[in-house]
Amino acid sequence: MDLKFITVETFIIQFIILLIILWVLNRYLFKPYLAYLDKWEDRQKKLEEDYKNIDKLIKEAEEKKEAILSEARQKSDTILSDAEEMAKQKKNSIIEKAEQEAKTIIESGKNEIEKEKLSMLNWVKSKLTGLVLKFNKKLFWEEKLNKDFVEKQLSQIK
Repeated sequence: MDLKFITVETFIIQFIILLIILWVLNRYLFKPYLAYLDKWEDRQKKLEEDYKNIDKLIKEAEEKKEAILSEARQKSDTILSDAEEMAKQKKNSIIEKAEQEAKTIIESGKNEIEKEKLSMLNWVKSKLTGLVLKFNKKLFWEEKLNKDFVEKQLSQIK
């Protein structure tokens, strides 16, 4: 058997090429793939743990849900009571304002009625004075003496 084509130089070159190929494969293929497999294995373990603890996780989620609902109910009750209180205060202020406006309107109405009453009374007194004086003139033929008396009597009428 003739092994002439295998020489020490070709063996060293092939050995160096093999080392370069192994280094490239290790760096760009094996290490990333092994890191990916480690992550995948960790995720699988986590999923298995979660699956084993699913009842516990469900119970914790239910407790959180109940706590959140309870807090929301308390907040809504507080908001509702605050809104009712504000509505009562607003209602009372509106009622007070309406009562004050009604009193003002009633007072101004009374004042207007009083003014109208005085105006009518003065008008009636003037007309009555004229009538009485005409009547006195026809009865007694004197107007001056009786006018003072009539005006004095009419001024006493309210």
